[in-house]
Amino acid sequence: MSFMLTESDVIKSVCIFLENHNFSIQQYLNEQEKGDDIVAVNEKGEYFYIEAKGQTSSKVSSKAFGKEFSDSQKLSHVSRALYRAIKMKDQNHSHAGIALPESQKHVRLIKDIQETLQFIGIEVFWVQNIDGKKCVRVENFSKKFTSDGA
Repeated sequence: MSFMLTESDVIKSVCIFLENHNFSIQQYLNEQEKGDDIVAVNEKGEYFYIEAKGQTSSKVSSKAFGKEFSDSQKLSHVSRALYRAIKMKDQNHSHAGIALPESQKHVRLIKDIQETLQFIGIEVFWVQNIDGKKCVRVENFSKKFTSDGA
């Protein structure tokens, strides 16, 4: 059984993934905070800035709470996340990426622009929640992440 992920779920999962790949988390935010969702640095001093999006709202008062975002909302989220990631990469002269729930719509949206993402070096971190266990995989365009955790 699959459970929907909030933005905070996605952020926490990617932070754990990065720590397991020898990155130190310098900053991570939640849905209500403004700024860079995840800032991480490795032992070589290489920075990674990541913008995250969720699959459902975390706000109990929201009509979207507990319901999956619509396809048009997902397109808007991905568009804004990509703009933010490109801006962070440009302004900080660092690595950048986006973190998304691995839903069918999100995967289709990224597949449509995969070659360009590879060309500009924007990583995509996919997060799944299967039976309460969060799993992360990365579209490893920069080859920063190896299977041995280095």
